[in-house]
Amino acid sequence: MKLAFVNKLPEKARVCALANVRKQAETSIVGCTIKKAVKIPQYFPHTEMPIFPGLAKCPTAALQNNNRGGCAAAKIKMETWVALLLRYNPALDGLRAVAVVLVISDHCGVPVFDQGYFGVDLFFVLSGFLITRLLVDEIDATGRIELWRFYLRRLLRLAPALLLFLAAYMLIAPSIWPQFDFLLHLRDAALVGFYLSDYSQAFWHNPKVLIHTWSLSVEEHFYLIWPFAVLLLARIEPRWRLAVLFGLYLLASAWRIFEYETVGWNATYYRFDTRISGLVCGALLATFLQHKGPISEKAANAAGLIAWTALVICLSIGFWEAPWSLVVMTNLAHVAAIGLLIAASTKNSWVSSILSAPPLVAIGIISYGMYLWHYPAALYFRELTPWYLTGPIVLSFSIVMAMVSYLTIERPLQKYRRSLGGHQRNAEAKPVSAGDDRALPTATAPATT
Repeated sequence: MKLAFVNKLPEKARVCALANVRKQAETSIVGCTIKKAVKIPQYFPHTEMPIFPGLAKCPTAALQNNNRGGCAAAKIKMETWVALLLRYNPALDGLRAVAVVLVISDHCGVPVFDQGYFGVDLFFVLSGFLITRLLVDEIDATGRIELWRFYLRRLLRLAPALLLFLAAYMLIAPSIWPQFDFLLHLRDAALVGFYLSDYSQAFWHNPKVLIHTWSLSVEEHFYLIWPFAVLLLARIEPRWRLAVLFGLYLLASAWRIFEYETVGWNATYYRFDTRISGLVCGALLATFLQHKGPISEKAANAAGLIAWTALVICLSIGFWEAPWSLVVMTNLAHVAAIGLLIAASTKNSWVSSILSAPPLVAIGIISYGMYLWHYPAALYFRELTPWYLTGPIVLSFSIVMAMVSYLTIERPLQKYRRSLGGHQRNAEAKPVSAGDDRALPTATAPATT
């Protein structure tokens, strides 16, 4: 991330930001003239400034001048944070909304959306893209990755909402699904809590009701290893990084195809090592766009058209357990995700305009909670009501529960997470992941991000 971006802002905007920091040293609100000067959309988040020790003692004049005095380090940190904040793109929340609605529709048995499970591939690409960008930004700004801060931010973002969901599940599940005893429900909750449900589902068809958490496990494993991969990539010459990542993507795709031919659909679909190709694809796109620079509106519109075409093909013929779905359509879904991300990166593209619609952005912001809560409800109601009732009931229930989770747990923790550094809202908003349950004969239970 280049600090020159901040320096190119209109002078009035820079003075406004610096004056805010000087006026309310440790808890200023960034907004005012910056919002107007760079034409940030109406969804620009009024985010609290992180704490920069010693900044309150810096004279305003010292902050405004490009000197190398005692306040220079604090000024650089502030400018880095402002630049990261200005990169918030509401269209990415809109993309989350599209994907999570596809998945919920699929799990509710809504006609035409039987292949909505491809939403998981969209979320894997999005997650790889955002996490890679977050880590690369940190390296560019500080020259390193503070691993403990990264893992703590991930823990605070994901674990509290998950624990609330699991606690509610253990209270209610034994009475709703009495065919499974209490210890089985407890075992399944433990598999989910320790992020083991991807491999347990692939090899042992467990958990029973919480199958959808397999994709959360896939992404958690990615978070564990990817910071080290980014540190290794940083040692490679920039011109070779794309080649290395593209090679990894081809290798991961080949491994998925080989495993499908060897062990079959179920043992391949749910595992981290066979689904990492989408996450690597997102990392490849993040690295490409870092060197490419701004995308023209014409190119963004063309990418959006290709993306929607690819997605429609996936949703039309990507039948569950069909050989071509896991061998070919998965990569086509990656193409769709790449096109949507490229199109969304340009504010004036038609894709960005659609995905930035307020309802989609609102759903995208709470999509993690919606994903957590929707599947047990879908499993229960689809056995009792037709799809045209199941869909609205489950969607409403998941929105309400996600709002409760967001307002009581997720949002209050945002301030502390931002104080830890690496403040990129799109990367901190967990890309939901999605799965599908139809590999289970009993159909009892299935991004991200």
